[in-house]
Amino acid sequence: MRGTDLNAIERPYDGCGKCLLGVRRLSRVKPAMSSPERQRENVLTAAASSVGAHIIGWADDWEVSGATDPVTRPSLGPWLRDEKGPYDGLVAAAVDRLGRNVVDCLNTGYKMRDEKKMLVTPQHRRRECINHASVRSSCIDHERC
Repeated sequence: MRGTDLNAIERPYDGCGKCLLGVRRLSRVKPAMSSPERQRENVLTAAASSVGAHIIGWADDWEVSGATDPVTRPSLGPWLRDEKGPYDGLVAAAVDRLGRNVVDCLNTGYKMRDEKKMLVTPQHRRRECINHASVRSSCIDHERC
């Protein structure tokens, strides 16, 4: 993102309502389109440009299959089970980093919705609204969007 220091987007939880957890996952760590560095850049850019948020921490699940339920992942799971500190939502490098299948993605999305938390990905310029249209589209008429 031009003109933005991506490192400045990472800071501790401050209760501002836009304190997001960055979500990254790889089955195998290797240089590619979904490398850790590329995912970090995508997460930081999405957080800053989509909703003006900042990253309070990272749920990095390296060497974890996409078939693993997000709630049981070593890093993301404790956040989803409310075993970690407060956060206002998730920002993932891509929808497929949340889960391998629609069920996992929807379950995570519904959890965020039910807890009134945000779900942001770089593919979507606004917060995800699980109540309207499809998971892939951004809502244009929901009161929170």
